[in-house]
Amino acid sequence: MPDRTRHTAAAVPAVTRRSLLRSAGAGTLAAVLGGAPAPTLAAPDTGTPGFTEVPAARTDRVTVPAGYTARVLLPWGAPISPGGPAWRPDAANTAAQARQQVGTGHSGLHYLPLGPSREGTRNGVLVIGHAALDPVLLHPDGGRADTAERAAKEIASLGATVVRVELSEGRWRMARDELNRRITADTPVVFSGPLAGHGALDTGADPLGTTGGSAHAVTPWHTYLTGEDTFADAFGTRDSSWRPRPVHEDHGLTADSARGWHRHLPRFDLARTPGEADRFGWVVEIDPFDPQGPPAKRTALGRLGHTGLAVAQSRGRPVVYMTDAAHAYKFVAARPWQQVRRPSVSPLDEGTLYALRLDADGTGTWLPLVHGRTGLTVLDGFADQAAVLLRARRAAAAVGATAFRGPGRPAVHPGSGEVYLPEADGSGGGRLLAWTEGALDHAATVLAWREFARAGEGFAAPGGAFSGADGRLWITTDVAHLGWDAGRERLGNSALLCADPHSGRVRRFLTGPRGCGIAGVSTTPDQRTLFVAVREPGSSDARWGEPTAEDPRAVGNWPGFDPRGRPRCAVVAVRKDDGGAVGT
Repeated sequence: MPDRTRHTAAAVPAVTRRSLLRSAGAGTLAAVLGGAPAPTLAAPDTGTPGFTEVPAARTDRVTVPAGYTARVLLPWGAPISPGGPAWRPDAANTAAQARQQVGTGHSGLHYLPLGPSREGTRNGVLVIGHAALDPVLLHPDGGRADTAERAAKEIASLGATVVRVELSEGRWRMARDELNRRITADTPVVFSGPLAGHGALDTGADPLGTTGGSAHAVTPWHTYLTGEDTFADAFGTRDSSWRPRPVHEDHGLTADSARGWHRHLPRFDLARTPGEADRFGWVVEIDPFDPQGPPAKRTALGRLGHTGLAVAQSRGRPVVYMTDAAHAYKFVAARPWQQVRRPSVSPLDEGTLYALRLDADGTGTWLPLVHGRTGLTVLDGFADQAAVLLRARRAAAAVGATAFRGPGRPAVHPGSGEVYLPEADGSGGGRLLAWTEGALDHAATVLAWREFARAGEGFAAPGGAFSGADGRLWITTDVAHLGWDAGRERLGNSALLCADPHSGRVRRFLTGPRGCGIAGVSTTPDQRTLFVAVREPGSSDARWGEPTAEDPRAVGNWPGFDPRGRPRCAVVAVRKDDGGAVGT
């Protein structure tokens, strides 16, 4: 197949600290490269303006600062339409009922306003990604029965949820609307970009759905992007002659599936339908305002198994920052989105994909993942550009991209343009990196980077970052998987941190219930509501153990505390009691 990706980058020139400062403006980047010490979590603030930091907590509840109220919104299993099936505390809802309910494994979420100014701050659409599940909590028997119904319910519980929400009398509620819907691995999808129609993605059947993703972002044209990162759990095979190839190893695909769907659905059998797995691992674009429009998998952004997404612009051209389990990437579109955006045509279908290399001198380079360059030739095992995009993770390693340890969701400051990247598994519990692109242009191929914050006494395992319209930086953490020792005891439960990009001050704003991860955050345009995704509360935790079918409440029972029930993922809406902007 001919290469239909337009390559806009010239060869990357050698870059030095001095030349980068000259190209970007010495006054702007001097502070970035100045070697200032990285900030750590500050002591509780009791006198200065703003919120009083909450202490580390080990309780089974959400805690927020004095003067704030957090209310549960959109828990797993809530019906998304009038007359829809009610949540069953014993998890006895069927697969057919789960398709009509909010999914589980809440992760990336975003609020998109319906209407301008004040109307948009009170009336909008929330999109939630669902990428993970705990079979012990999802099924009444703890997932022991290996049945087609079990597989169908798990498929129906993952993917994405789109619902309209509205603020009334100080409370956010789900609204009745035709926009409300579920998107699962059974939902019809389309492919676009360089690999649309490519034989590698042709299994002889129409492409279906997404298994969900924790990565998420919103485009300038108000669509939602999610990255598929847990799809390997869905695939397996009972064919003893099947052997994994490098393309499988890149994404952790093995004969032994975590979910066992292949025993009931041939499409998830790696031997019987070998091309199906290649249909997953992409960025999926969803139009929340068009229920009839199928989700589209944008192949120009590469097959990565994305763990993070963020969108910026360069002279009207969309720039998508991305991460997977090992590397950081960006995609620079070929043309301004307003010139391209039309029905059946996407601004994300044509452009250049890069992988990031950071150097010890505080500079970095974006390396084009373009067929024919060193490391990406036929002799290197890449037959053409389609092969590069299909195996983008391996391509990044081949060109010498930096191998990060657990990179998460990046964020872009709306004023300065600085990009923040959390690294969850680094030494000492992780850190947050920050960089400024050369000439303050998100399409630049050089940058200056620094360490913005390092985990310490107060936080660890930063998984994602989000910068609202006011520039305040929110950092999510997920510590449930960490081993238990004295240091872990001081951390308490997973938390949401608030950082000031100017001073570097980082404070703990919210703590989650036992066993959870804080997995996503978004705000209304006026910054007066903060939406927070609480993922898998009550799941396995190094301190509290793990739930069982006999006692699903062994770790926790938030948010319902039903003595017959079980913990549930949920979105929490946080508001300041005096009506002010959250975080001030």
